[in-house]
Amino acid sequence: MTRCGPALLRCAALLSVPALCAPAWSAPPAGAELRDATVAIGYDAKGRCPDLMQVDAQDTSAALVLLVVGPSGVPSQASIKSSSGSESLDAAAIKCVMKLRFLPAVQAGEGAAMASWQEIAWKWGRGHVAPGAPAAATASVPTAATSAPAAAAATATAALAAGSTVTAPAAAPHSAPGSAEVRVCADESGTLIQDPAITRSSGDPGLDAAALRIARAGAPYYRPAGSASVTGCAQLAIRFETK
Repeated sequence: MTRCGPALLRCAALLSVPALCAPAWSAPPAGAELRDATVAIGYDAKGRCPDLMQVDAQDTSAALVLLVVGPSGVPSQASIKSSSGSESLDAAAIKCVMKLRFLPAVQAGEGAAMASWQEIAWKWGRGHVAPGAPAAATASVPTAATSAPAAAAATATAALAAGSTVTAPAAAPHSAPGSAEVRVCADESGTLIQDPAITRSSGDPGLDAAALRIARAGAPYYRPAGSASVTGCAQLAIRFETK
């Protein structure tokens, strides 16, 4: 009877186990079709990457990540296929991909999982707050004692960058002078993502209510200076003055 040595038995065992790792490809084969990556059930992207949101791969402003998805759904060789133009977003997108698991490709006719090149695109989500928010700006609103919210809203299109300060007339002629601070949070399009809230009261409920109306009237014009689109929150200081 022929006896198998330990080394031979180990080789036989390894040959009988399907490969679980993706091959070390350097790049997709020429003409290869890239699959849209699908996050596997149980790997909530929102929970693992709260600052990001998945978007269509055709979105040219997104960070498009190229990766290999192995037979077990494990990602590897993640790299930026198309940059978002933001180094921080590109880096966050790659980091997010490596935290997730994806649905592997399946061999036609066999049903066996196989490694494949896939792609997935990311942009900043609503929970992202960009570091280094623009400095506060100051704007004056034309005096119209009986229409403070409407007058402030007219100037908000230009003045309400992140952290702007707006000077508005009093809500009514008999109102006492005062100021209130309102917290506003907006997405990259300038649209409010939650209702504005008073963070420092003027001491007058009527003026506080007017300040909230002014803050709401500024949407969708809450955009930072420059061309970059970001999601975040800012303090809006609103001063009321009687004439």
